[in-house]
Amino acid sequence: MRKASYAIIPGGGGAGLIWSEIAEELAATVLRAPDELDIPAMAAGLEGSVSELPRPRVLIGASMGAMIALEVARRVEVDALVMIAAGWGIEVSDELIRWMERNPPGILEKFSKICLSDPDDAAKVTAMVADYQAGGHERHIRQAKAMRAYKPQPLNDPPATLVLWGVNDSAVPLEDHVRLALECRGAVVPIADAAHVPFYEQPAATLPWLWLAGTARAGSPR
Repeated sequence: MRKASYAIIPGGGGAGLIWSEIAEELAATVLRAPDELDIPAMAAGLEGSVSELPRPRVLIGASMGAMIALEVARRVEVDALVMIAAGWGIEVSDELIRWMERNPPGILEKFSKICLSDPDDAAKVTAMVADYQAGGHERHIRQAKAMRAYKPQPLNDPPATLVLWGVNDSAVPLEDHVRLALECRGAVVPIADAAHVPFYEQPAATLPWLWLAGTARAGSPR
């Protein structure tokens, strides 16, 4: 049985630093979203990197990265999709964009705490702030605008799909995760004691599902 190749597309705003533990376990390639103005263009920028991976290919995307992964899977044969903390599109309000553009003191700490099941975990907040800082604030604003504009369309023949839901996620509700799974003919997997970044808060609970996705094999030519 050939070992799966994994590619990870981090969520909006970050540089992927908080993926380091899982990326190491999976020997995964972390693909930061290109600095483009819309989700399909970001996917087009990653198409070559994903197509170079040996099959079977597992594409993992978190939040905005999940939407990019969906578009990459439209362009490249992928054997499994794992989408985390995402719905059928991600709602971004005009008020949120204006807040980001004002860039008040402490905004990165607030973003980080919203993403965590335990916002009082100082070490995790610090690590997430560092990830956002590495990602770049202006770039994050452009990504948020791209998410606001993005309207997903179903895949004609979706690969095996898992949608991971941190049960304390206040940013993307369960019903949105369910809609995403239904549209992709997949399944929702709850991750306890986690919010918007279950891969970071609960890597031991997340990894078995990623390994499971790696057992997917290409079926008939698509």
